Amino acid sequence: MAITAPTEIGEVLSVTTRNESVSRKRKATPSPELSSPRKCLILSPSGVVASGSTIIRLGDVPLFAPSRRLFPSGEAIIANRSPAETMHAQPNSPESSTPAFQFPLSRHIVLPFNLRQNRDFGENSKLLFQLFPETKAVSFDGYFLVFWLGTLPPKPWPTTIAGVQPYFTTDPNDEGPTPPIKRKSKSRLRVAAEIDATKLQPDKIDGAFQLVFDFFSKSEISITEVQYWKHFFVIVLENEASYLAEIPSVIGRCSCFYLFEKEMGRPNPDEYPARWIRDPTGETVDNCEYDILRPGVMLSSGRHPTTHLEYHTTSGVLVEDCLGKQYMTVSSHGFPNGGRVFHPFEGAKDIGQIIMELSHTDIALVKLHDGVNFENETFESPLSVATPTRLKEFVLANNTQIGSEIYMNNPYLGYSEGTCGPHVRMHVPNDDPNEPEKLQWIKARWLYLGQGFIDHLEDGICGSAIWNDDGNVIGFFRYAPRSGHFRDWCCAVAADNVIDRGFKIAG
Repeated sequence: MAITAPTEIGEVLSVTTRNESVSRKRKATPSPELSSPRKCLILSPSGVVASGSTIIRLGDVPLFAPSRRLFPSGEAIIANRSPAETMHAQPNSPESSTPAFQFPLSRHIVLPFNLRQNRDFGENSKLLFQLFPETKAVSFDGYFLVFWLGTLPPKPWPTTIAGVQPYFTTDPNDEGPTPPIKRKSKSRLRVAAEIDATKLQPDKIDGAFQLVFDFFSKSEISITEVQYWKHFFVIVLENEASYLAEIPSVIGRCSCFYLFEKEMGRPNPDEYPARWIRDPTGETVDNCEYDILRPGVMLSSGRHPTTHLEYHTTSGVLVEDCLGKQYMTVSSHGFPNGGRVFHPFEGAKDIGQIIMELSHTDIALVKLHDGVNFENETFESPLSVATPTRLKEFVLANNTQIGSEIYMNNPYLGYSEGTCGPHVRMHVPNDDPNEPEKLQWIKARWLYLGQGFIDHLEDGICGSAIWNDDGNVIGFFRYAPRSGHFRDWCCAVAADNVIDRGFKIAG
């Protein structure tokens, strides 16, 4: 039996965005994008949206203005509206259980509050308990919503709820994508206690990492990665035998938490996942040929003369140097057969030649052949929220806030949305014989691409450009762990590694 919904929510609006017609769609829509719901859902208090309205102008409705980025034109077209009702999941549900709203599958659920803009969880949690049947608990760490449920809701799950990415589980001990802060030092050692390294401005973040590097360099305890989460560090120890009693509990007033390298789920350096052609999986990928290249088209290494293996990766962006010479970025490990680059596969179009690899980064530059054109504008998506984006410039890793929205578009996943994770420095083998150091620290970012991302992961994603709300590129997809705490995350090489070598995005 239906129950009248609380006065806070009076109606449910199923909406799409108003987009201008463009001609930059893919010739083949990848399966994950094709299966995603097209519409968004707005749960609105009564009277906020005028009765009889067919269009919502987000900027005119303060409650929903923070969700305006979902609607590039600033307007949402109302496809359906209905009174908000809740009901119990089962007819014999106990009276103490909270009834839930009934609504169709949606890509985004917009609520009268936006947790990305205002992280005050408080009273808002009451409404979140009414979104899904059998909700036992809801937690929010400032970045992600974790729903502990009696039964998982039907898929596909929403990409965002109240502006942030959700995680669904029936296991009360499953904390989802929240930061790994369980393993502490067994010491009371505090390093650089006179320095406050919490909540630093972008130009100070490098100094926070240096505090960590200085200590571990002197202690000769090997570390492979450092993550800065504004209030704490997560430090990855190379060996499990490292003595937890000898490492700091606090550095620069930031608490320190520890992981072991074996828990990171990284591929071995010689196993970085370019996609070699194998038996079809039934998934649709965009292996079509395009007259004009752009970020997110399929690339090929050509076939090896003896093994006949062919590797596929994804195009990045077009860059230019100080002399105005232009090159396309690619994932360097995807071209073990020599420097020739094909699109979309061997035997199709020979588009260019690798002329330079950027040490330590897995990024290479391709000189395109005469007559091969590249535009730094992404594909349009059939999803109503995704219009083509003109990629404007690179942005420094330190300038992107944790929790910011990020985007990617490639031949295997299509259009994807995610959340920017911690500031990262990674220790990587030095592949430049002219440099004496065997290991180098490079700038990177961990990016969360949503629950179940790994289920659709194809190795050919490597090289994909990743950008922010402003159309600025923050980095390039390098790999994604298939297990461990960072399952459903990906590691991106920061754009700094390209900027520092004198390149910018071509205009």
